[in-house]
This record gives sequence, C-alpha cells and structure tokens, in this order.
Amino acid sequence: MASISLENISKRFGHITALDGVNLDIRDGESLAILGPSGSGKSSLLRIIAGLEDPDTGRILLDGKDQNGVPAHQRDISIVFQNFALYPHLTSMGNITLGLRHGLCLSKKDAEQRARETAARMRVEDLLDRRPKAMSGGQRQRIALARALARHAGVVLLDEPMSGLDAQLHISLRAEIHQLISQEGATGVTVTHDQQDAMSMADRIAVMNRGRIVQLGTPDELYDEPASAFVAGFIGAPPMNLLAATPHQQGQLATAFGPIRLPEGGPDGTHSGLGTDAKVGIRPEDVLLGTPGRAGAWASEGTVILVEPNGPLRTVHVDLGDEVVLVSCRSEERPDLLSRVGLWALPEKIHWFSGPEGLRAGTAAGLGLTTAAMAGAV
Repeated sequence: MASISLENISKRFGHITALDGVNLDIRDGESLAILGPSGSGKSSLLRIIAGLEDPDTGRILLDGKDQNGVPAHQRDISIVFQNFALYPHLTSMGNITLGLRHGLCLSKKDAEQRARETAARMRVEDLLDRRPKAMSGGQRQRIALARALARHAGVVLLDEPMSGLDAQLHISLRAEIHQLISQEGATGVTVTHDQQDAMSMADRIAVMNRGRIVQLGTPDELYDEPASAFVAGFIGAPPMNLLAATPHQQGQLATAFGPIRLPEGGPDGTHSGLGTDAKVGIRPEDVLLGTPGRAGAWASEGTVILVEPNGPLRTVHVDLGDEVVLVSCRSEERPDLLSRVGLWALPEKIHWFSGPEGLRAGTAAGLGLTTAAMAGAV
C-alpha cells in the first residue's frame, strides 16, 4: 500500500490550463475516484501521478518520497488503460508476465507463477493461452487488470476502466474491480466521467472542474451536501433539479415555488449573499406529487410532459411554465401524460446555492427561507 500527496500541481498545454494548483491527499489503502466532465483535468492528473507527464509546478509524494523526476517504471505504480493496451501478438500469459520479467526482473518461472496466481484470483485462468483478438471486451479488461495487479504495486491507477463495455458487464465489472483492489491491499485511483462508477467504486470522490478539485468527500457527503450547484448537478441520477431564483421585490426572490422571503439581517435588509445569482436545488426523489402533507412545505403545480419508466420507479417531467422539474416516484403513483399535478417539497430537503460560483449556503430550513404562499396541511 502507499499514500499519495499532490502539492500545488499545475499543468499547461500551450494556452490551455489543464491543472490549476491541485492539492490532494490520498490515504494509504484508500479507493479514490477522480470524477469530472471531459476537459476537467482528471486524466492529466492521473498521468502526472503515473509519471507519464511532468507537472509545471508542484510535487508528487508517494509514501512521503518526492517522485518529481522519477521515471514511470521506477514508481511503485501500475496502471490500467482505457483501451486495455494489450499486445496483440502475445497471449494473456505473455501480456501479464512481460512487465514482471522486464520491469521487475523476475525469472520466467516466478513471473508465470505470479501470473497464474493472479489469474486464478480473478477467475480468468482459462484465458491465459488466448490472444486479445480471441477474447471479448470484458475478458480483455480483466486481463489488463490482472497485468496491473500482478505487479503487487502499492498504487493501482485506472483510466476510464470500463469505457466501451456493455451496460450489464459494466455494472458487474465495477464491483469486481473494487473488490479485487481492496483484496490486493493497494491504493486505488480511478478516473471516470461516470458518477455511478465513482459512487460505487470509491471510498471518497474528488470532483474536478476546469482544472481544480471543487469538492472532496465520501459519496454520501457529495450527494447529501454538494458544495456547489455544479457538484449538485453532476452527482445523482436523475440529477438534482436546479431552479432559478430571480429578484421579485424587496426581501423576496421569485422561484418556481412562488415568491421566497429572504430573512432580514444583511445590509440591504436581506440575508447576506443569498440573493446573488441564486438557485434552488431539489433532488427528484425529494419532490412529492399531490397536495402538501405538512405545513411550511414549498408547493407548486404543473403539467406532466413526460413519464420515463425505470423498473419500479418512474421519472416524471413536470412543466411549471418557465422550468421543468423531475420527480422520482413509484410506478403506481405515476400520473397521466398532460395531466395537471401538484408537487411539493420539505424545506429541509431544499438546497440553496448562491453567488457567482453557485456555492451551497445550506438548506431552506436552515437558512430560514420561507415561501410567501405556504400552502399545506399539518
């Protein structure tokens, strides 16, 4: 196992800033996912950890030892590439043992013994005599993972490890990869744009945007308390509803749930910062259909424009006029298409984001935000 520390890592490619002062500590034996959209800098960060790219500024520490200037093959790191990177003319045995013999300088006997042990643990021992062209995508990915694990490196890096696999194999393999790396006792770092992969495979997730880490936390922390509107919209399937809050009149903002009263206390008579570029965030599963079941609930109504089946659940798209709200409900609760429905949410489930960066200020309940038309029954 090994810990990883990144200190003020920056990287530019021409006029493009790929990484902008990234600081990150990855714990010994931890499974961490680096999550973000295309162009966020996550792959550049992985390549710098691996030694495939040099940072312009900053240091990479592996178990407290400075890795700047240390070649990739001398770092206690193995990597699983997005495109598998298997040699087509070699069998699976040859692909797994190549790095063991030439990188770790094991004898042919010892390298093959370690390859068989790793293949048996991954249940791919029947593939050792096959070449890549004779295997499916899932089998090739397992061999690529076996090659990485057979090195017994302290750190295993995975670059979009399940990209291109079919949905069923994708789900089963991500659980298998997480289990295998944990059993190996290695520190795992996975780069992905798929939030479901990150939520399933990682102890913690580092969410990246525009070359920076915008939030680091456990899957539950990111889901329940997103640090910004960006994180809120990126984590969750279906994603969080993000609704505009625009100036209405003194001390109030207009939202899809009607005028919202801002608590007094700021220099302009409103809560400081809450009225700047504000957004209301509500998870689809926290939006309920029908009439409010509690006093103080935020309520509205709209027209059903789409119902998406998803097994026992349905995702209902409700048009509120200027905005569309997604509602997750049980199949038996689904409303008819084009019907008028009421919807409501509890203030403790409503997130408030404000400011140019869309930072989370808290929940509506915690901030004392109330709707001017608090329809509801106790």
